[in-house]
Amino acid sequence: MTGAKVYEEHSLKELRNAGYRITMPRVQVIRALADTSRALSAYAIHEKIISGGGKIDVVSVYRILSTLQEVGLIHHIGVVDGYFPCRMEECSGRRSEVLVDEQTGDVLELKLPALVSEAIDKQVAELGFEASTIKVEITGVIVGKK
Repeated sequence: MTGAKVYEEHSLKELRNAGYRITMPRVQVIRALADTSRALSAYAIHEKIISGGGKIDVVSVYRILSTLQEVGLIHHIGVVDGYFPCRMEECSGRRSEVLVDEQTGDVLELKLPALVSEAIDKQVAELGFEASTIKVEITGVIVGKK
């Protein structure tokens, strides 16, 4: 099974578990994101669906992206203002760590070591701050593939 198919099936299962119905527009947005290596804007997702013969409006794409983010199935990547599928285990809408290639726009998910996450949580608490989300976005250039 391809990575895109695994992501699609996982996403549909998680949506059902969260009490959401599986609708064609939701499936279309998940499929548009499933095989991407770059963060896509809502308009790029809309265009991908339309060019593939689907029907959806941009407002629906934004609404669905909000739901997917709430369930923890996508990352919103601020440095490129786009959305990327969360393919790692233990994804949540609360934490997001990614690398973004400045030349290609490719995104790689990153798993911070537990010690780093704990240190961030500790500093946040010491400052009397309650974090709703923690995002780490590192930009640079991918110099080699593993």
